[in-house]
Amino acid sequence: MKRNDSNKKSFSSFVTLFVALALACALVFTAVAENTAAGVPGDTNPAIAVTQKNLNSVVGIITNTQSWSRQTGETTETKVAEGSGVVIADGYVLTNYHVIEDGSSFQVVLPGGDLENAQVAGTDPSTDLAVLKVDSDKLVPVSIGSSSDLLVGSTVIAIGNPGGQVLANTVTEGIVSALERTSMNTNNTTREISYIQHDAAINSGNSGGGLFDANGNLIGINTLKYFGSVYTGTYEGLGFAIPVDTAYPIAMDLIQYGKVRRPQMGVTVATWEGPDEPMSNYAPASACVYEVTAGSPAEQAGIKQYDFITEVNGTRVKSLQELTTQLDAYKEGDSVEITLVRYANPQVLGVGSQQDGSNQNDQQGSDYLSPYDFFFGRGFGFGYGYGNGNGNSTNVSSSWETIKVNVTLKVLDD
Repeated sequence: MKRNDSNKKSFSSFVTLFVALALACALVFTAVAENTAAGVPGDTNPAIAVTQKNLNSVVGIITNTQSWSRQTGETTETKVAEGSGVVIADGYVLTNYHVIEDGSSFQVVLPGGDLENAQVAGTDPSTDLAVLKVDSDKLVPVSIGSSSDLLVGSTVIAIGNPGGQVLANTVTEGIVSALERTSMNTNNTTREISYIQHDAAINSGNSGGGLFDANGNLIGINTLKYFGSVYTGTYEGLGFAIPVDTAYPIAMDLIQYGKVRRPQMGVTVATWEGPDEPMSNYAPASACVYEVTAGSPAEQAGIKQYDFITEVNGTRVKSLQELTTQLDAYKEGDSVEITLVRYANPQVLGVGSQQDGSNQNDQQGSDYLSPYDFFFGRGFGFGYGYGNGNGNSTNVSSSWETIKVNVTLKVLDD
């Protein structure tokens, strides 16, 4: 009897197990059937849904220069760069400024390969962003996510055109490797940007393309890839994107005003490399003023050409980026205390890269390449490096004074 009871129990357990397995298999088969119906046979990778959601939201960018021949009377266009862009609003495409900066005419490559002419709606070289206007009913604006919600390890999907049209609509997947990266040695911007570092493969031509979260929402604009150096060799898996929380408000300003409306002092400055404290034969590390805009808050406060700005409201600044980072924390009408060093008779022997430290058109133009260069997805599959050299050369007298002035920031029309 015990044996029979035992057999009955075993048989009952077997039936229960069989039913459980059958239910589990039914769930699996149902999931497979649903995915197969959606064209995804059993594959649950989020990149599939992200790609399908953004098929008509990421485009290619072709940058051309125009020339006119006196002999033939004809105008010709020469392609100088290719990159990527994201449809940020109806008829507007957000991309990197360095993708279009050398061009005079532009085309948007639609997902199907058709070309549409585009015009520049606005640029912000200080953050390496630009917006193009294109007339097309085939494009769909992206869904805007939030880069502040990202965590290290979050899934990210990059969509763009590495190498240009030949590899259009390339999709790569990775994770967030780090957040708030501000220490990269680049000069494509003159404002501090806290980049998203990720390992989704990006290359020349991805610049301006979208970085999306697992739900298909835009969370960044791919901008940089670390190329390595002659000493370390080539690195892979080190890509950087401008967070959407930074890029989106700038894009909206460019669409509405054609520029970013920032409170300004009204000075043109450049990074000055020097000692921490003033010396008789060399000015301190600072932002050197090369020009003061007539009628600007800086002129009204008494700032002069060849002043060396060293502090903003008591915070030490040693570069153009540090100056703009401090000023960007304030709004129009705010008064800031500027500390500067003024030499009696400065003699400028040569001016390197000039920048407007408070204007939306500030950018660095040095041709010097640091050994640790980044490249920006510009051109025909080739990297384009930016370094941090400035080439400044100035003699200063043995006499200097430290001056503090109050400047009321203002949005200037320029």
